[in-house]
Amino acid sequence: MKRALVVDDKEENCEYLAALLRGHGYQVAVAKHGAEALTLARQQLPDVVISDLLMPVMDGYTLLRHWKLDDRLTTIPFIVYTATYTEREDEALALELGADAFVLKPVEPEDLMARIRVVESHPTIRVSARPQGETGLLREYNQTLVRKLEQKTIQLEEANVALKADLVARQAVEAALRESEASFRTLTEAMPQLVWMAKADGAIIFTNRRWAEHTGLTVAESRGEGWLRAFHAQDVDRVRDEWKRVVEAGLPYSLEARILKVDGTATTCLVRALSMRDAEGRITRWFGTCTDVQELKDTEERLRRTEEQLQHAQKIEAIGRLAGGVAHDFNNLLCVILTYTSFVLDDISDGEPFHQEVTEVQRAGERAVALTRQLLSYSRRHPVQPQVVVPGQIVTEMRPMLHRLLGEDVDLVLAASPPFGRVVADGAQLEQVIMNLAVNARDAMPRGGRLVVEITNVVLGPAETERRGGAPAGAYVKLSVIDDGTGMDPATQARIFDPFFTTKERGHGTGLGLSTVFGIVKQSGGHIAVTSQLGRGTRFDVYLPRTDRLASDGAAQAVQVESLRGTESVLLVEDDDQVRQALRLILERNGYDVIDARSSGEALLLAERSNRQIHLLVTDVVMLHMSGPELAERLKRTHPAMCVLYLSGYPDNAVGDQGALTGAFIEKPVVPDSLLRRVREVLGKGSQAPERDVARE
Repeated sequence: MKRALVVDDKEENCEYLAALLRGHGYQVAVAKHGAEALTLARQQLPDVVISDLLMPVMDGYTLLRHWKLDDRLTTIPFIVYTATYTEREDEALALELGADAFVLKPVEPEDLMARIRVVESHPTIRVSARPQGETGLLREYNQTLVRKLEQKTIQLEEANVALKADLVARQAVEAALRESEASFRTLTEAMPQLVWMAKADGAIIFTNRRWAEHTGLTVAESRGEGWLRAFHAQDVDRVRDEWKRVVEAGLPYSLEARILKVDGTATTCLVRALSMRDAEGRITRWFGTCTDVQELKDTEERLRRTEEQLQHAQKIEAIGRLAGGVAHDFNNLLCVILTYTSFVLDDISDGEPFHQEVTEVQRAGERAVALTRQLLSYSRRHPVQPQVVVPGQIVTEMRPMLHRLLGEDVDLVLAASPPFGRVVADGAQLEQVIMNLAVNARDAMPRGGRLVVEITNVVLGPAETERRGGAPAGAYVKLSVIDDGTGMDPATQARIFDPFFTTKERGHGTGLGLSTVFGIVKQSGGHIAVTSQLGRGTRFDVYLPRTDRLASDGAAQAVQVESLRGTESVLLVEDDDQVRQALRLILERNGYDVIDARSSGEALLLAERSNRQIHLLVTDVVMLHMSGPELAERLKRTHPAMCVLYLSGYPDNAVGDQGALTGAFIEKPVVPDSLLRRVREVLGKGSQAPERDVARE
């Protein structure tokens, strides 16, 4: 079996050549450098040697020189197998030193074996081809080494320059990375959001300062899934499950969840995250933000409530207009009915036929009057007498009446103690508010219960407006009526102030009680709020603006009226024929000289043609072409001493501010006694400065 000696300091090269040679039937010895190769070869001569050039201890050139100078080795084929030197002079030097073949890496295995077999079958001794003597050979060898050293020096210098350039470029890249990281941190710290970053698998690796300030969790505490501790317990599972789903799918992350603050309170945040990808589209990081949207949601909720209030107000206004119009027509009809029933009752005595029947007609008419007044109160068109009143005193004085109204099975508790706040309102209407709320509470406690009527002075802040019936910030007197009755569901609460809405059985209640309360409260500049739960009772809170004005000492003393009869001339102007006829009969039956007209134009014409002095003008307020106040102003020019009495069943915008009326006012429906008493009061006062006077029927 042939023997081969492989010389190479690279272990992988040795293993490759050894495996190749063994595969072709060679016994292989391996040396790491030239000195070791000489030792092995002298111990057991090889049939061929294959050697690299650059090696430690002794390189290939030196090995080749010693090999060819050794008589025992010189005839053994020496093959140079290298990739280090590729210049033609390298090959020339190797061949000149006695190499039998010069093979450059890489080479196909079969080509290499073919060269080896050629060398083995045609050994060549080149004694004459060597430089003359050992000295010449060494000189040639040293010259070649010097040239190679110079070339390597140049290559090292070029490599050094390239290395320095790479170092500068690397330093520039590192500086750019540091600047980018600083910019990123500055940006994330300046952002109002809570910022976080996660690895591709979803584990948190970074949070900004605001995150720590908001949640109280440090970066270390937030790593991995620690960040989930910042979320409300009821939202944690939803946040975690959605995050896992998004990370697996590589989709954008977006949801709303409650994040706990350091103080333990929760705020709603919009949690969003986007993936960052490399050039091949692989996710490398997740960048996320948590934006506080609590204020936005609160604003949206306030807007929703405001829209609901606006819609409710528009509905109330529309129904109020309808109610006011109906009340106006009813007042005219009731004026006629009550006038003629009064005439009939004046002409027949108790016990005569039909006296009882006519009396019942009159009572029904009076109940209808109360109903129309409730409609006007609801539509905020009922004339009022606002003055400084003390709700606490009103409630206290109403205690006996409330006890009788509620009955023995209702425990009434009045919580009203000085100092009482003062408000500007119609005292009689406030009594109606209290009575209506008390009756409503009584009906909600069919088996009895406890009713609390409470008066307190409160000051509302801006944040309390929505929870207090829309009352703006300020000082109020709060009237609370609280029962422990059946309560109401939300659907019922939404409709309780609608007119004619009732939960009572047919024939029990008109559905105007709470709507009247609503109208009176709004007409008084107040606000009302209701809270209720089924089976746990209801609470009404009425907020009336407080005033610093002193309470009124009472209404001015009315003019003393000794007799309802008179002889003065009265100009009566009313566009409704039946009403005008009824009013004319009332006045004429009591001695007055009446001139009646159906319109303002007719009244001016009659006044101009009449030679009689006109003592009193009784006129409707709202008429076609010319209103009552305009008529009075025209007539005052020729009758300066004339007194004026306005009447109307529908005091709309034309008389909404009764202070602008230059005369007294009486509300329809007018009955004989009230009209005659009012006429005597006006004539008794004489034509004085304009007054604001409203008669309550």
